[in-house]
Amino acid sequence: MKNIRIIISLSFALLFVAVSCTDDDFVTYGDETSTKLTDPYLQILTPVISFQAGTPSYNMKFNVINGNEATRVSSIDVYKVFTDIVTGNSSNEALLGTYPVGPGIGTSTTIDEQLTYAQLKEGLTVNGGPLPDDETQLALGSGWELRFEGQQATGKIGLNGNIQISVLSRFAGLYKVIESAYYRIGVNSGSWDGTEIFIGSVDDTTFSHNDWWGPFAWAGEAFNFSLNEATNAITVPILTPSGIYAGSRAISCVTDAALFANVPCAESNVLIPDEVNGKHIIKLTYGYFTDGSGPREFYEVLEKL
Repeated sequence: MKNIRIIISLSFALLFVAVSCTDDDFVTYGDETSTKLTDPYLQILTPVISFQAGTPSYNMKFNVINGNEATRVSSIDVYKVFTDIVTGNSSNEALLGTYPVGPGIGTSTTIDEQLTYAQLKEGLTVNGGPLPDDETQLALGSGWELRFEGQQATGKIGLNGNIQISVLSRFAGLYKVIESAYYRIGVNSGSWDGTEIFIGSVDDTTFSHNDWWGPFAWAGEAFNFSLNEATNAITVPILTPSGIYAGSRAISCVTDAALFANVPCAESNVLIPDEVNGKHIIKLTYGYFTDGSGPREFYEVLEKL
């Protein structure tokens, strides 16, 4: 779960999950009936949910398309299990909720539920005790897995598909660039205002800046930065094995302030938290240096969406 951006990228590929691994052809029994043998069909619409302390509720959404009289389900049971990233231990499994399904053949029922932390923690025990009352005590990278069962006339059946609820920092998430500047060897070379960037949480103090290095799309790559929540100070970049976008080496305001002649170091590389609306501001100054050429300077102000 530490690389949440990869999890999220993969989850979109699994957005629609069927109950059966094979598609059965419709079968008609003679002229006296047009009964079609079909299984219920489950569509997960929120495959990954980002849990961030302080958020009042989280949207869980899925569709159920019902089968015929022989296979139809009357309701869906959703079960939950929590795994603690620190110990690796998982909780018992408990029922999160039961949701009725429309009876007609081919009827589509949409379950659109707002889940609270109280609902998610109820009935679960891990590491010898219940989940903490204070949700900020949940370790980043921990989370819940939700699975689904359908109630048929003859008993329950398991339905393929699950939902992952991952514990992220409240400062992680999707941000929009509201101010930016790029200088190439002292020349103003444009901005990337309006770009949306996903800021992931790697651990309690490390965050990932994904897919963009300044105005350059760097899909599938990231650099990390650290955050001191006591002072709101940011150290950027902490290089990952993928290195830097280009050039010979990364430069920062801490080690190479003199090379940032055109973008600010003062009052940059900080977090400005918004405790009321959650529209946190992140200001970053970073860059790289190419031997025999010179510095590339980047400055951006991100606002959480």
